[in-house]
Amino acid sequence: MLQDCTIRSCDFDAEQTCVLHSPEKKSEHISSDADVHLALTPLQPIVFFGFHKRISVTVVGTIEGGRAPTKIKTDLNKPIVNLACHPRLPILYVAYAEGLIRAYNIHTYAVLYTLQLDYTIKLLGAGAFAFHPILEWIFVGDRRGTLLAWDVSTERPIMIGITQVGSQPIASVAWLSMLRLLIILSKDGTLHVWKTRLEVNPNKPPTQVNFFEPASIESLDIPRLLSQQGGEAVYPLPRIKALEVHPKLNLAALLFANMTSADMKSRAAYTREGRKQLFAVLQSARGSSASFLKEKLSSMGSSGILAEHHLQAQLQEQHNKGQSHLTISDIARKAFLYSHFMEGHAKTVPISRLPLITIMDSKNQLKDIPVCQPFHLELNFFNKETRVLHYPIRAFYVEGMNLMAYNICSGAESTYKKLFTSIPGNVEYYPKHMVYSEKRHLFLVVYEFSGTTNEVVLYWENTDLKLSNSKGSTVKGFDAAFIGPNENHFAILDEDKSGLALYILPGAVLQEANGQKGAVEPNLLPDEPVDVKLKSVQGPIPFMFDTEVDHIFSTPIESTLIFACNGKQIGLAKLIQGSWLPNSDGHYISTKAEGKKYARLKANEIVLQVINSTFFKMT
Repeated sequence: MLQDCTIRSCDFDAEQTCVLHSPEKKSEHISSDADVHLALTPLQPIVFFGFHKRISVTVVGTIEGGRAPTKIKTDLNKPIVNLACHPRLPILYVAYAEGLIRAYNIHTYAVLYTLQLDYTIKLLGAGAFAFHPILEWIFVGDRRGTLLAWDVSTERPIMIGITQVGSQPIASVAWLSMLRLLIILSKDGTLHVWKTRLEVNPNKPPTQVNFFEPASIESLDIPRLLSQQGGEAVYPLPRIKALEVHPKLNLAALLFANMTSADMKSRAAYTREGRKQLFAVLQSARGSSASFLKEKLSSMGSSGILAEHHLQAQLQEQHNKGQSHLTISDIARKAFLYSHFMEGHAKTVPISRLPLITIMDSKNQLKDIPVCQPFHLELNFFNKETRVLHYPIRAFYVEGMNLMAYNICSGAESTYKKLFTSIPGNVEYYPKHMVYSEKRHLFLVVYEFSGTTNEVVLYWENTDLKLSNSKGSTVKGFDAAFIGPNENHFAILDEDKSGLALYILPGAVLQEANGQKGAVEPNLLPDEPVDVKLKSVQGPIPFMFDTEVDHIFSTPIESTLIFACNGKQIGLAKLIQGSWLPNSDGHYISTKAEGKKYARLKANEIVLQVINSTFFKMT
């Protein structure tokens, strides 16, 4: 929906857009602060929309030449505060003020049922809806900060859960299918995670007692994190409007309000004159109560300084440091002065990229990210004479114990190789990481078993159709990587994260400490033939880091490996024979940064992946 209330749709298959609805009054405009409620149903090519606190809903077709815009008067003369469509049934939910929700048939608009609490529980109206993907549960986030759950599988729906998330209105609710958790986003930008205690029993009616339970995951203050990104000033502070959760992956994206709109209520706060006025208010509020300051700021728009709950947190932090004489107006003034000082260095928009959120396993941050083989294509396409870009035939990814192949042209998926013949049913396992050598046609896939042990599967791609399917081998190890421009070596990090085993592929040698090339006696892996032509591997050659290393990454530099120590550094390790560590069984690898090229990490930064020698860090 555009600012002049026009609704446009985009058909990505036909690569064209069309106007679904154009208002009669062209002078009517909506601002970025206005709430426009949209509800799509997958059962028909129509969309319902309505403006906040109006008493009617409009339905229009989503394809060109489809249903003409039709205004629907509901049976209740109450302000409408939200809309939602059931993902599987022909039902439109209309949320009214004071918490009442009615379900209508999308064909006849007949009332099916009503969701309403008794009058002892005060509500303001639904701010967000979420639907369970299998069960007939509806989660409702109220603008009073209350979270509710309804079971609508029976003729008379039952409320099965209710809890107070906080004092702020709930802006978005989403069910994370992979982890079976509820993600709640408050209007102030705080992200809460809850879980449901109820076990489904068809022979026993559900109960609302202790239905919701905190998921033991710390709340995330997103605006504060974004305002501190990279040490740069973000002015004005980003304002989050909604949360979109991926239906299959453990990922969520945040949607932000457009803070550059020309019709913002607090537009004066972004001009130099407006900032002077705001600063005058802060100066005059010295010694005043928090309520007086809040009233003054809200009267002229307080964008650009910390929100009220941020001010309270900063005030408490200063009091803990012994600065008990400071008031909330002092904190607000300091925050404003900082943003005013950084005005010339601040970003022109609150957020330049769409941030992704995931609920991580602290031991494996990439647990829910697909394990796949990334492929790199050159970007100098238009500089080539032929202007022909060669894509690989297939892309590989890991699903369970299978190596899968995805045909990029046809979109067909197939099981390329079963990496394990069998795994006991009581053993929990999942793939962690995969690296592939195009030059050696070798896969290294790292698995974790029951959270205690790790194994690396070695599998050679069968490039000769005349030969039988090649066999795989497994080696104990926490991580794996290829080494060198020709990928003639690979290394496996031991499970203790300090030992390293180096293997040499057929036809390659390892550099010695004096710069000479040295050979290694063959020491074949299990299940591998003795004949070098049938992919014999030399090694392992033991190395030892002087400190614990969290990850190793493939490096296209001769005898060199990238290693990462979380919260400390990213460095390069030279794997050379002859550098012995006293009183150890391996070659010495120093992680000290003196005299070496390295990248220093902040205390809360970890390295997740290195793709084409490009670092990706996560705070």
